[in-house]
Amino acid sequence: MKKIFLISCLILMSSFIIQPLIAQNKSIGGMFNDDWSRITYKVDKQPVFDISNVKTVIISEVVNRQNIADSHSIDMYDELANNITSIKGLTLVDRSKTQSLLKEFDFQQSGLVNESQIKKLGEFYSSGLIVFVRIQTDNFSQSVKKVDGLFSSSPSWKRIGVYRLDVNFKIIDLKTASILFSQNLKSKIEKSGSLHDYRIPPQLDPIGFYQDAKEDIGIQFKELFILHQKEYEINFQTHRKFNSDLKKAITLLEIDDFEGGYAMIKSIPQKSLDDKAKSFALYNVAKMQLFNGEYEVSLKNAKEAYLLNPKNDECLEIINELK
Repeated sequence: MKKIFLISCLILMSSFIIQPLIAQNKSIGGMFNDDWSRITYKVDKQPVFDISNVKTVIISEVVNRQNIADSHSIDMYDELANNITSIKGLTLVDRSKTQSLLKEFDFQQSGLVNESQIKKLGEFYSSGLIVFVRIQTDNFSQSVKKVDGLFSSSPSWKRIGVYRLDVNFKIIDLKTASILFSQNLKSKIEKSGSLHDYRIPPQLDPIGFYQDAKEDIGIQFKELFILHQKEYEINFQTHRKFNSDLKKAITLLEIDDFEGGYAMIKSIPQKSLDDKAKSFALYNVAKMQLFNGEYEVSLKNAKEAYLLNPKNDECLEIINELK
């Protein structure tokens, strides 16, 4: 009888726990997250290049850190080519013709801007871009993580794999030889292996990670030329001295008023006199600037936020990503 009574109590308690969790699923962040400051928002991103003014694209080279071609640089060329040829209105000069032209003009494929060489190429086309691509980071790492048992006293272990692929793109106008875009496109693919009851679980295969990272870079390259939508998840840092303003800003982001929400978040540090509060507010600005592609000011604000509060380690994540 006592056992039945205990089971009934447990069921009743579970119902009280589950109902709030279900309610939370309708709020910002979803199930198991009652943190109002964590949101997901979408932003329409304008392309960097107006394809009405660009007809031809030449991918001059794809090389690795040692400035030579390898299997990954060849894979990357194919990935970029597939993405650029899928855009209506753009023509990619095929690889054989590109190599022939570059050889004819004794073109030095170093990524350095030689105006006379580039302008000679430009004479062949009414308008166009030449793209230099260099793989800066191309590595896979994995670690073992201990997972405490939820219903058992015995722990389990799993592997966490991380593939980082950073690719530098230098895009130059064929007519003017001016550099229009010079930036790293970055991909970080992180996935977990299955749980095991022994301390050294099987190694993860990096090939799948690499393929995902390569495809991600290809999509980012394509997005330089097309209107697209980006989804971002951000966990804003909170402080009692500015939470009311932050909640208003988040509300604007939730109703797709990105400009209004962003402007309000940028205004919060200006009102913050307390170093700790200002550090948190600057981190929020830096995080949004990172997502918005404003890398220089994002790095500046992240550094200032960290100097104001060296315990704010999340600033270092932005700094390490952008340095």
